Amino acid sequence: MKPVFYKFNQLAVAIVLCVATQAGAGTGPDMDKAQSLLDAGKAAAAYALLAPAEFEMSGDTRYDYLLGIAALDSGKPDLATLALERVLAVNPDFAGARVDLARAYFALGDYQRAKTGFEAAIEQNPPPVARIIIEKYLAAIEDKLNPKTSVSGYLEGTLGYDTNVNASTNASQVFIPLLGTLMTLSEGGVAARDNYLTLGGGFEVVHPLSKGLSAFIGLDGKKRVNFFKDTFNNDSVDGRAGLNIGEGEDVVRVMGTKGIFYQDDKFYRDSVGSSVEWRHTLDPHNMVSTFGQYSMLSYGHDKMKADLSANDINLSVVGIGWMHTFDDQGRNIAFASIYGGDEAVASVGTPRIDGGQRFAGVKLGGQKWLNDELDFFASLGAKEGNYLATNLLIQDFRQDYLYDLNFGLNWKPIQNWIVRPQFTYTHNDSNSGLNNYERKDLSITVRREFK
Repeated sequence: MKPVFYKFNQLAVAIVLCVATQAGAGTGPDMDKAQSLLDAGKAAAAYALLAPAEFEMSGDTRYDYLLGIAALDSGKPDLATLALERVLAVNPDFAGARVDLARAYFALGDYQRAKTGFEAAIEQNPPPVARIIIEKYLAAIEDKLNPKTSVSGYLEGTLGYDTNVNASTNASQVFIPLLGTLMTLSEGGVAARDNYLTLGGGFEVVHPLSKGLSAFIGLDGKKRVNFFKDTFNNDSVDGRAGLNIGEGEDVVRVMGTKGIFYQDDKFYRDSVGSSVEWRHTLDPHNMVSTFGQYSMLSYGHDKMKADLSANDINLSVVGIGWMHTFDDQGRNIAFASIYGGDEAVASVGTPRIDGGQRFAGVKLGGQKWLNDELDFFASLGAKEGNYLATNLLIQDFRQDYLYDLNFGLNWKPIQNWIVRPQFTYTHNDSNSGLNNYERKDLSITVRREFK
């Protein structure tokens, strides 16, 4: 979203109002109402109230100050600088206006002017809380002007219960149109319940190359052990490397990926791919994105007894997304995305029984802040997949509708620790009985982050 310390804005506004040496003239009801709107975090409404009177009231210290704050906190830092500079022209000792003018320069990416403004505010001996906020901005400016290599990572463990560890049909018998009869499935072909434990971790290194350009590399690994159905134990390792291009309102992330997946301690699948994502910040409360991904997935081959190379595919996905935050701190958010893609058969031998697939989907979700240690999250997704080859077993083109629901809590008992209980429900509605299934997963994850 907007600059890293945006969440301190409301506190800063309250502090600088207290330390202002003059409030100027003009205490009409309109400004009192504007002040109330700002105190309630409704900066856009305050700006809409104040802006029409700018021609008549320009030069009134209190009016210009409130207009500057409203413009800044509603995503108009360029207009905020004009109003706040008028305040300082009349009253150079107005500490609040100086701090907020520096914030406006920070929001515009003019870090040198912002640094000068904050340093001047420090010299005016602000209250301790205001000094802490100013020092945080100065630290952020130092990172912007002289970026350093950063390293972050995490370790986590999950204990859970899964009603369908093998993602198989829940029915023990399935009608096969080709045979015109019911077929009784083996134990391994029917949904199996089990408790499980996963251990995982990862890291990412980001190295600045120049202004608005950085390189990154990261690696994630995970191991899942089922308590009884060990045939479906799995391990995965996924690596990535790429570039972050741009800063402020527009950021592009270009990435290459490589992944390996093992099942029952045997090689199962590897993938090689690339992706690109563009994020554009519309205002402090809204961000849109577009993304694309291409991956080559290779299964089995001669590295295990069963040759699964018929499942080899080239995967292409494109989509758009939107995220909205309901408050200046970014604690309550909603998001949505739509996507579509294609799975093209890549096998050099006999292709998979359903052929390629074209698909489209939607994802909705959000996060609700409950208190400083606890927030609630939820998401809902739906995907339609249409396969391109007649499946001989069902004598038709296979068609799937996949639905998923996920919700839970993020509890942060102490800094850098997260405890996440969550529930996930998945249902695949398919015209192929072998692929029609339901799955429920209840788990609790403990995660330690390193920054």
